[in-house]
Amino acid sequence: MKHKNLLTFTIIITLFTALVIFLPYQNHTIIQIFRIVFGSIFILFLPGYLLTLSFFDDSEIDFLERFALSFALSISVVPLLSFYFNLVWVPINELSVFAITLLVVVANLVYITFFKNKKVWLSKL
Repeated sequence: MKHKNLLTFTIIITLFTALVIFLPYQNHTIIQIFRIVFGSIFILFLPGYLLTLSFFDDSEIDFLERFALSFALSISVVPLLSFYFNLVWVPINELSVFAITLLVVVANLVYITFFKNKKVWLSKL
């Protein structure tokens, strides 16, 4: 499977982020450092990276462009979805932003894993 490492990396980052965000003892310095590191990767990089994998093939853009677009898409998509969900009375807090980001990540992983390769396969018929 082509994206097996991507799936493993995403699951590890998501679990560590959930662990350090919802850990009851957040006053310790080590936990705050892990919370900043894993939360930043989860919010600022991962949704955009998966979006670029959904939108572009590997041959269309190189790694540096994908890396830059990842931050730009994450910074634009996550707050925009948070504000839209706020319009339907979902408060903007840690849990809702985590859930919205998780929704974007899971939706992109499902598309990349199951549907993106099927589209290429169907076009060859």
